[in-house]
Amino acid sequence: MNKFCNFFKSHRIISNLLLMLIVSFILFIVLNVWLNTYTRHNDLTTMPSVKYLTVDEAAEVFARHNLQYEIIDSVFNDRATPGMIVEQIPAADTKVKEERTIYLTINAYSPKTAKIPTIINTSIRQAEAQLKSVGFRNIDIRYKPSPYKGLVLDVKHDGHSITENERIATTSRITLIVGEGEKEPETDSVTTEVPDEEIIVW
Repeated sequence: MNKFCNFFKSHRIISNLLLMLIVSFILFIVLNVWLNTYTRHNDLTTMPSVKYLTVDEAAEVFARHNLQYEIIDSVFNDRATPGMIVEQIPAADTKVKEERTIYLTINAYSPKTAKIPTIINTSIRQAEAQLKSVGFRNIDIRYKPSPYKGLVLDVKHDGHSITENERIATTSRITLIVGEGEKEPETDSVTTEVPDEEIIVW
């Protein structure tokens, strides 16, 4: 034992390298154990399917699997049950860590609404682009005689004119009344009969 100690005392470089290796190995073990505990690599669960369930029903499922949830978006479908989950992230049957937050999209209880933008006296292309940008998709076009060809003259919903900033459901059908320009007057064609030339016989 004394020879062993004397060897390391006389070879400081070797003893320091060996000490560094031992300390590094211990730190590696401690760090690996800590990471496994922190990231919970082994605490995985299979993501259950909660599509077509209500949020309350899904909450019970998540509680059994030790998962969290958050509603991040909603869509409106009048043929689906209001409040029903229509999309989940991550998808069902994927492996997730316990206490993972699951993001849900639900069917809204009422249609989304938006304000009618300022589109009177704008071009038909610009008006359609503005309406679509705020969520309107059901857009009809009707033309009426007007010297302002291609300009939006009126905006109607259910047969009634609607004004800018009026808020209605984005599922509503919007009708744009657009000028078609003044028609050029039709000119009556005049047919002039040319009499047959007299044939003079000499």
